[in-house]
Amino acid sequence: MMQPFRFPLADETIVTGIYNIPPRSSSPLEYRPLIVALHGSTYDCHYFDASSTHTASIGSSAFGIPFISIDRPCYGGTTPLMLTLKESNFPKETGVRLHQFILPSLWSTYGAPNECNCVVLLCHSLGSMGGIFAAALHGRDKNLSYPLGGVIFSGLGDQLLPEMKENPVREPNISSDHVLFPLDVKDSLMFRPGTVNPDILQQSARLNVPTPLAEIESMRDVWLPNWKSEWASDVKVPVMFGLSENDCFFEGTQSHVQRCAAAFLYSSRVDSSLITKAPHCIELSYWSQGWYSRCFGFAMECSADVNAHLS
Repeated sequence: MMQPFRFPLADETIVTGIYNIPPRSSSPLEYRPLIVALHGSTYDCHYFDASSTHTASIGSSAFGIPFISIDRPCYGGTTPLMLTLKESNFPKETGVRLHQFILPSLWSTYGAPNECNCVVLLCHSLGSMGGIFAAALHGRDKNLSYPLGGVIFSGLGDQLLPEMKENPVREPNISSDHVLFPLDVKDSLMFRPGTVNPDILQQSARLNVPTPLAEIESMRDVWLPNWKSEWASDVKVPVMFGLSENDCFFEGTQSHVQRCAAAFLYSSRVDSSLITKAPHCIELSYWSQGWYSRCFGFAMECSADVNAHLS
């Protein structure tokens, strides 16, 4: 299992999470990235280290690639966001904190000292909103404090299933601004029958965490109307996008995948695929290690690409 960390940032906030940092000598790679993972809603950093068979540490150790899974702001021990300004919203403030404070600190502490040459973001579901916003900020920034090599995301699109368009956002049930999903409801959504090993469902209670209502609302109010024109169009680095055919929130079709991929007009490379038969939480499914292998492979290619641009 990965090791926990708690790290103070330059703005006097805290980021927590888990990591697996193989020694440089264990890696057969000429160039290696630092992968930083951003979980989706209702989960925390342990989403990427859910069990001994459903974990990114397998690929991390095999290839000798440092892997960090953070608790996004408002999750775990990471300092919450302060959405006080009228123009503030959850994805924007998450992306700003990632770009200005979290990613520079992780890079200087875990990336550069471990002889990585770039950061690659691995985002799932609503965690992709802040990740893509951070990548857009990186694309606009002239004074960069970390090298972004690529973005990988899954479980987020822009065409909701009809039932998701009609359903209201769930009411808060543990505080005035957080919701905890009942396990039976959550598992039936995230996993279609026959897509997961029953053993992973034994981890559901441990992995289930409260979700900020502002984040859930922002998917419809902020992400859907703005992401193509205001965010994706400013991303310059390579992008890999995967959408599960049995996704519980978005239409799992090839045409939807193509429309989302086409939004990254200025990315140097866009790989996209419909992952047939897979459920929303692909990292917890039978597709887990196949997907992780593709993610690590793409990240290694991003790292090689960064070096080619430097030479």
